[in-house]
Amino acid sequence: MKQYRFISDFYTLMNKKALLIVALLVVLSSAELVAQNAGQQTFLSLTFPTSSHVASLGGQDLATWNKECAYFFQNPATLSVINNNSIFFNYTPIADKIQSSVAGFSHSFKKAGNFGVGIQFMDYGLFKSTNENGYDLGETFYGKDFSLSAGYSNNLSNKINYGVSVKYIYSTIEQYNADGLGMDVGVVFKDTARGITAGVAVKNVGVVVKDFTETSTSKLPFDVQAGISKKLIHTPFTLFLNLHDLNQFDIRYPKVEVQQQLIIDSTQLKEKKYTIDKISRHANFGLQIDAGKYFRLNVGYNQQRRKELAYDIRKSLAGFCFGFQLEVKKISFGYSYSVYNISGGQNNLSISFSFNDFVDVRKM
Repeated sequence: MKQYRFISDFYTLMNKKALLIVALLVVLSSAELVAQNAGQQTFLSLTFPTSSHVASLGGQDLATWNKECAYFFQNPATLSVINNNSIFFNYTPIADKIQSSVAGFSHSFKKAGNFGVGIQFMDYGLFKSTNENGYDLGETFYGKDFSLSAGYSNNLSNKINYGVSVKYIYSTIEQYNADGLGMDVGVVFKDTARGITAGVAVKNVGVVVKDFTETSTSKLPFDVQAGISKKLIHTPFTLFLNLHDLNQFDIRYPKVEVQQQLIIDSTQLKEKKYTIDKISRHANFGLQIDAGKYFRLNVGYNQQRRKELAYDIRKSLAGFCFGFQLEVKKISFGYSYSVYNISGGQNNLSISFSFNDFVDVRKM
C-alpha cells in the first residue's frame, strides 16, 4: 500500500495554487501542440545539455533538486533556498571550433521568493565565404546563438515548488539574424523520506520576433518534459527516468523505404506502426552511484540518439553517456562524455559552488 500512500500524500499537498500551476502547464502544452519536424525550428542551442550531470543522464534531467542552480535551465521550479547564492559554469567543446558555454546564478529573498539569471552561448566559429561554385571570396563570417534567462520560483509546500522563467534569444549567421522571446514553466516535487524527486516542465513557449528572412518560418524548440528519480534506500544507487517531446507522439524521421512496409498480399501494402519504437524514443534512462560523500558516478542512455545517429553496421556505444561529479573544498567539479556514434562524442565540463560556503551571507 506504500505506493498508494505516496499518491495520497502528493494529492493532499496539491492546494488551489498548485492546481492553477498545473492548469497553466496544460494550457501552455495545448497551445503549442503541433508537430515540429526537423529543420523547422531555430535556436536549437536551447536544447543542448546545460551541465555535465544533465548530459551524463542522457540530455535531460527534470528529477534533480539540490544545492546547485544548474538545474534552473532544466526546470525553473528548482530555484529555491536550497541553492541560495549558487553560481554555476559549464563548457562544452563540440567539434573543431564549435563550443557552448552556460553560466547561472541564483539568490533567495526571505519574503519575495527565489530568483535566478542565466546565459547560454553557442559559438559556431568562423566560416569561409564562397560563391555558389565553391570559389573562395576571401571573406569570413561567423555564427552565434545567445540567450539570456531570468527565472522566479516559490514554494507551494515544503515539498513542492513552482517556477517560471522568461528568456530573450538571439541567433546570427553572416548578415542574417533572428531573435525571439520564450518562457519555461515547471513544478518540482521532492519526498526525501522516500527518496523520490519528480518534475514537469513546459519549455520554450514563445514567438520569433524577427526571423532570418521575410520568407523564413522559424519556430522555437518547444518541448514538454517530465522526469522522476528514485533513491534506493540503504544503497548508493539512484534511478532516473526522463521523458522529452511529450507534445508530439511520433518524433521519428519520416521514412519511405520499402523495407518498412509489411506486404499483406500482392495488391495491398500496410505500413508498420512502430508503436514501441515511437514510445521508447521519448525516454532517457540514468543511474547515479554515490561513491562516498564527495564523489558520484553517472551512466545514462538516450534511445532517440542511438536510433538516429548509430552507424548500422557498428553501433558501438552510441546513445550511452558517462560522467562523474567530484567535490573538493566545497567546489563541485563535473565531467561527462556522451557517445553520439562510432566517430566520437561530446565532452562537458562543469563547476559550481555556493558563496554561502565561503563568506558569511546574511539572510534577506
